[in-house]
Amino acid sequence: MFPIFAGMGKRFPAITGRRSIVIALVLLVGAPVGWFVAGPTGDSTVRIKSPAQLHSYFIDQGYSMQALRAGNARVPPVFVTSVPDNWAEGLDVERKKSIFFRALLPLVLQVNQDIRADRARLSDLRARNSLTMKDRAWLFDLAARYGVVDGEKADRQMPLSPAQLASLTARVDIIPPALALAQGAIESAYALSRFAVEGNALFGQWRYGKGLKPENQREALGDNRIARFDTPFESVRSYAQNLNSNPAYADFRRRRANARKAGTIPRGLTLVEGLRAYSERGEAYVDEVRGLIDFNKLAPTDTARLTDAEPIELRAGLF
Repeated sequence: MFPIFAGMGKRFPAITGRRSIVIALVLLVGAPVGWFVAGPTGDSTVRIKSPAQLHSYFIDQGYSMQALRAGNARVPPVFVTSVPDNWAEGLDVERKKSIFFRALLPLVLQVNQDIRADRARLSDLRARNSLTMKDRAWLFDLAARYGVVDGEKADRQMPLSPAQLASLTARVDIIPPALALAQGAIESAYALSRFAVEGNALFGQWRYGKGLKPENQREALGDNRIARFDTPFESVRSYAQNLNSNPAYADFRRRRANARKAGTIPRGLTLVEGLRAYSERGEAYVDEVRGLIDFNKLAPTDTARLTDAEPIELRAGLF
């Protein structure tokens, strides 16, 4: 966990203008945990009464760990909007991990899809001979968001220099899904930690003076707390922003840029070497992330993509 928090200030997720199906998690006093699936028109529901049945729901859509491990998987856009404290009740270890990975992956892929859209527009603008004022403003805001310019002190009217545009291009890029899945599992204890349940915090990001206070807070280091988020999606997006803008992860970004130059996709097993600063454990942490990717056969998820289907939201609520 690196003690710098950077958020992107964007809401969950980028599906404006598209009708979404809703799956709502039921939390009734004295009743078992369950979900219901509301059809696109809202006139039918299918009740799913346990996490095990959620696994079956995924399987019915062809969304299995076997499919993910085969590579080039197409993942349904199922977005969890909260972390229930008893979501893994009654599951064995393998099923718990399977559901965790399949619930987190669509969020990671959506964040990467948004990043790809920004990267494509950035590439297009860099190729133009002249830019409109609107384009210049967009570039400045993007550069400020990624820490290339100081959004409060820099002159918005000044065009970005070639060096700044090159730096921005290196930062506006995707996070390998295998890396995000492994770090999310470690940092949130597979979404079973207090920080995950109370604050949708999946990646152990710190924020000074705000957020969830650790039980064994080291007060000598200041009022550092675990950042909390309205949804898991915001946690994933902030994590990506952190890796893409924090000076501590320059080596991560350099390795990713080298992969691009070599014509290969960024791979979690390769880029994790650039994240020694993510934890005070350094190389031991890198080894743990790499080991988790290998043991759970997550490397093929680096080629996964979201299907072009109606988004599905998994919400906490009542029947």
